[in-house]
Amino acid sequence: MRTLAVAGLTTLLLGSGAVAAPAALAAPEKDGPVEHRIATTYAAGDGYWTPERMRAARPLTAPAGSAKPATGRATTLAAGDPVEIAPAPGPGPKRAKGLPLAPMAAAQQTWKSGGLIAKTAGKVFGTGGNGKDFVASGTVVNSTDGDVIVTVAHAMIDGDGRWSTNLVFVPAYKDGAAPYGKFTARTMYIWSGYYKDNAHQPPLDFGMLVVNKVKSKTPVQTVGGQGLRFNVTTEGTSNHLFGYPSNGNGGKTLQYCSGESVDPSYGMKYAMLCDMGGGSSGGPWFQEFNRTTGTGYVISAHALRNTTTSYGAYSGPEALATFRAAVAA
Repeated sequence: MRTLAVAGLTTLLLGSGAVAAPAALAAPEKDGPVEHRIATTYAAGDGYWTPERMRAARPLTAPAGSAKPATGRATTLAAGDPVEIAPAPGPGPKRAKGLPLAPMAAAQQTWKSGGLIAKTAGKVFGTGGNGKDFVASGTVVNSTDGDVIVTVAHAMIDGDGRWSTNLVFVPAYKDGAAPYGKFTARTMYIWSGYYKDNAHQPPLDFGMLVVNKVKSKTPVQTVGGQGLRFNVTTEGTSNHLFGYPSNGNGGKTLQYCSGESVDPSYGMKYAMLCDMGGGSSGGPWFQEFNRTTGTGYVISAHALRNTTTSYGAYSGPEALATFRAAVAA
């Protein structure tokens, strides 16, 4: 998650990588999805992302003035009718192992029950403008071509408007292992209003990666994909939040929090009590998560936290348009 220079927040940045050379993001004539094609890739990710390099990747510190609390001028988000995309179960068993489940709590737990989430959740790796490698989280979602990964915008662009490089997604990551391969990203998508006035805008901190195939198969063909919902709230519902935080088994295993919604802040739409730290940004935020099958509907991604609470950006019309642009790529 991002470290915010805001009173009352002690948060960690998850990953906002950047390329040293490209110019800052230019302001578009009108708001809409922004596409950035990645010039440098590595076959199956193995040319750069060795197990040792993946283990060594760390969350980056927040760029100066990256975000401000939603007091006074807040980012205006559009409304829209709910849109739902069903999960796509992958190959193999469709049910989890049935291990005892942890009670709903703010304290993170290690996910040990298997199911689809154990395969579709993974780590996003990239290189920052300072030349250091970073790590974030993400998940495979169901899409027409089966090649879209949902994460956060701050894993794609830094505080100077520069793009990340060397991006790969590793589903089912565990302590340096990539059991289903390393899917190199070829295109990034964010919303144009996310990077505005030389600062990040947390309410629009969502992003999509379009990745290449591994062994002639897309991520959905390889592991399946989670469902998606846009234009919905979490009021009165229970949430599940997954990621690879550095303060949970050193980022080696998939962790999760679960619980009821709490009042959001900082202009964000979703909030819940959770102690997952740096490395978990971009992890999927679920509504109607089925603990038996490990499937659910992604309504946001872990983007921001203070010492007790995690926050997610609104998957409204802006996120839906960004997702549709990624699907069409």
